[in-house]
Amino acid sequence: MHQRNSVRNAWFDRYTGTFSLSQNLPEQYQALSILDGSLRGVGQIFLMNNPLSGLLLVVAVATASPWGALLFLGGSLVGTLTALLLGMPRGLWRAGLYGFNGALVGILGPVFLAGDWNLWVAVFTLLAAALSTPIMHTTIIIFVEKLGVPALSITFGVLGVLLLLLAPSVAYGRADPALIVPVERLGTSADPVLRSATGAAVSVNEGLLNATLRGLSEVLLMDSLLVGLLVIIAIALCSPIAAGLAVAGSLTGALTAIVMGADGHEIYLGLWGYNGAVVAVALGGIVLEAQWRSVAVAIVGASASALLFGALSEFLGPYGVVPLSLPLVMVIIGTALAVQGMSRIHAVDPADYSTAEQRLRIRA
Repeated sequence: MHQRNSVRNAWFDRYTGTFSLSQNLPEQYQALSILDGSLRGVGQIFLMNNPLSGLLLVVAVATASPWGALLFLGGSLVGTLTALLLGMPRGLWRAGLYGFNGALVGILGPVFLAGDWNLWVAVFTLLAAALSTPIMHTTIIIFVEKLGVPALSITFGVLGVLLLLLAPSVAYGRADPALIVPVERLGTSADPVLRSATGAAVSVNEGLLNATLRGLSEVLLMDSLLVGLLVIIAIALCSPIAAGLAVAGSLTGALTAIVMGADGHEIYLGLWGYNGAVVAVALGGIVLEAQWRSVAVAIVGASASALLFGALSEFLGPYGVVPLSLPLVMVIIGTALAVQGMSRIHAVDPADYSTAEQRLRIRA
């Protein structure tokens, strides 16, 4: 039985998990290493160090926006290449840690900037993706090396907000006026009725299904049920436990919003759940040791991230800006710092981050 489990675990690591088949490519396979690292960077958006997960996430975006998928992968590739050119540690860019912020910046352009297949939008976006690499390196030094917590997408959260503030002021930013406009909510109260894109009221079950799946897709700045389904599969390729936690986190964010009386249309679109999805994945067995207490903390954290989303949306709305990944970053890093002195919940050293399945096998 032990031998059978060992064979099964070896298969899991080789073809799923962290996909060890390509994890240690020799340095002479530089082009393949860069591509592998870039795809791992896309997967790292959900803390999945797996190129197949990254590839499926690119495919997911392509189902909604081929232009978006091109800049999505292009952003990760530019971020990874920039790390290589600047001499960043090989192990870090091979794991995708300099690619995921670039990927998120890359998809930001097609979503918030006007003009598909526009050269200037591509240049504007990919230059920002290149800039994300030295900023990410700085956050690694501060948060990972000094504080012992993950740097996550602090870079994208801050840089993305700055780009959205800059875009309307420059000709080649080509800000989409339909999306980057001040949000005035002070004169009207939120309508808590769950409503579809057409404004028609929907049942609670339909509303929660859409909120959960669209919440997963909104991590990639997409609004699509199909993208949400593909996101689940992409995460499950690396970690089935993480896939379940992502669904639970997105659902928790939606339920929290309903309890708070948030706008039903925003809930339906998944805007209150996307932060919770990543929070649950991170705290449920990657940033924290895999155990039931960590799952409980992950669900509470997912709920807290929804509240932060609402608060930051009100703060940034008058400037025509959304909070992006700032809520999830604040919750995950705050929790990782808080548990460092606890005896029953343990933080994992960033150098040892893997999947919940791998952590459970180590403990066994």
